[in-house]
Amino acid sequence: MQKNILLVEDSRLSSKIISDFLIENGYKVEHVDTGEAAVKKACSSSLADLIIMDIELAGCMNGIDAARKILENKDIPIVFLTGNASKEIFLELASVQAYGFVLKGTNEFSLLSTIEMALTLHEEKKQTKNFNYEIAKAHIELEASRKEYIELAENAPVGILKCDSNGNVIFVNQSALEILGSPSAEETKKINIFRIPALVHCGLSEQLKKCIVDNVHGIFEMDYESKWGKRAYIRLHIKPFTGCCNSIGAQLIIDDITEQKHMEEELRILSSTDPLTSVYNRRYFIEKLEEECHRVQKQGWGTFSVALLDIDHFKSINDCFGHHAGDIVLTKLTETINNRIRKIDCLARWGGEEFILLFPHTKLAEAKLLIEELRNSISKMDTLVANKITVSIGVAEYCANETVDSIIQRADNLMYEAKNAGRNCVRSC
Repeated sequence: MQKNILLVEDSRLSSKIISDFLIENGYKVEHVDTGEAAVKKACSSSLADLIIMDIELAGCMNGIDAARKILENKDIPIVFLTGNASKEIFLELASVQAYGFVLKGTNEFSLLSTIEMALTLHEEKKQTKNFNYEIAKAHIELEASRKEYIELAENAPVGILKCDSNGNVIFVNQSALEILGSPSAEETKKINIFRIPALVHCGLSEQLKKCIVDNVHGIFEMDYESKWGKRAYIRLHIKPFTGCCNSIGAQLIIDDITEQKHMEEELRILSSTDPLTSVYNRRYFIEKLEEECHRVQKQGWGTFSVALLDIDHFKSINDCFGHHAGDIVLTKLTETINNRIRKIDCLARWGGEEFILLFPHTKLAEAKLLIEELRNSISKMDTLVANKITVSIGVAEYCANETVDSIIQRADNLMYEAKNAGRNCVRSC
């Protein structure tokens, strides 16, 4: 039977691409563009078999709030779309009973696979009250016979580890051994999860104890290196199991999410850096500058400085030597600057041949000294493809209650004063 999908996406281009792809793969798609419309549509009709929900939406209600509202009234599987891979987003998603998420820009078939998995899991959930996140975990919660349980757990595609109420490992399957790099189940059973220093230090031991004592579920993510030297980013689902009166231990479902984390890091880098020079981009710089303004305003004291830098006669470099030569000059310039500034300073490509710098905790006089050194170093820079490179620079120090736009505008005006003064110089205020 053809499944009906409600797509909640405020980008017309993105919604068309996703809708066309899903229709091609046998789904019927209905589209709304706000969280409010999604709640109204989902709660007034039972036609939707699954909802694909963008997190950032037009209107007053974001995707996560809309999902919560829908799930209060309807039992519909929800898959999130997100372009934000931050820790805060993951914590919010973990609080919603959804069926996973897909990062925007990933392969469309990843979305298709997630949808099919969500529909399958939801169908299973309707047939058994105790169904949970993984198939292995669901079968464990059904308390199958010991033989059936062991056979299922041993062959499960995710790691399964079981401990008693004192933290002693009493069961581990093959997938868990591979994730941990353990040589055998016997070696792993020598472990006490409450006492491994790395697990104590990161807080997992304490959270596991709390889950067992309070008989509550828990989810924990960590970058972990096992005692056998295997390092992986893992996600643990903690589920206590009880005897006749109280909790007698816990089962841990272990997912190796290393590849996913690497992808998220790559996406984060791509979203915040300039692809040519590998320095930060304009969007990231504005975020850092907003943070610095907020810090100074909240503390009520302190300062910082901003410098805007433009390469003199850069167009003539491209015209005379070609755009490849211009790219070399831009790359060499950022290397020269990065070799001189501090770790707390922030360099970004503002656009074209313009670069911008943030100097936290730095008064104008200190910033001017550093900028003069940079200007001099750049003028002596050997690019091998062009003549002497010079820059014009404007430097501005933060004024009380100043906005991000105003301090950038002041630095920009000062940079043009340097241009008008003959270039290869610094102007400040």
